[in-house]
Amino acid sequence: MTVLTDYVLGVLCVILAVRLGLMHAGHCRRYWAWALVISAAAAFCGGTYHGFLPVLSGRASELLWTSTLWFIGCAAFCGTLATAWYWLSPRWRRGVGILAGMKLITYLWLTTRTGDFLVAIVDYSTAFGFVLIAHGWAWYRTRDPSAGWIVSGVLVSFLAAGIQAAGLAPHPQFNHNDLYHVVQMIGMWMLYRGALGMD
Repeated sequence: MTVLTDYVLGVLCVILAVRLGLMHAGHCRRYWAWALVISAAAAFCGGTYHGFLPVLSGRASELLWTSTLWFIGCAAFCGTLATAWYWLSPRWRRGVGILAGMKLITYLWLTTRTGDFLVAIVDYSTAFGFVLIAHGWAWYRTRDPSAGWIVSGVLVSFLAAGIQAAGLAPHPQFNHNDLYHVVQMIGMWMLYRGALGMD
């Protein structure tokens, strides 16, 4: 079931990215579209890793897992850039972009060396913590509906991560990873809904 829910999540992210306008939108929406496409790649790699691990060679499984971690970090990077582009002045935007780029390089190096999913959790949480604070503050000041959707999407994504970390499994054939994927689909749709109103 984990393979199926991972692949469905990936397909949903691709559809949402295309609807957002992957190549022809403005900067902010384009960054969110790329975040969705890269999240789809993470879902496809992760689903393949979990579903076909018994038949994969050691090198292939390692490559799939590392790719999954890399895609997660790159998606978080794109979400950070989208947020900085929309809410910050050019000077602050540039500074956040540089810091986010340095963080991404460090993250890619760490995940290549360790393969530890905890590194991905920390990286994703800090990136989307920034997204949550920036959009939360913007919503508080302006009541911008797009900011409200992004805040909701991040909170639902954090809820999904909490479900996965807690190992909540409604059924032996529908484990914590499956539930995480289903809840994450809702979070991704909310992020998409918020990005639609930006640029």
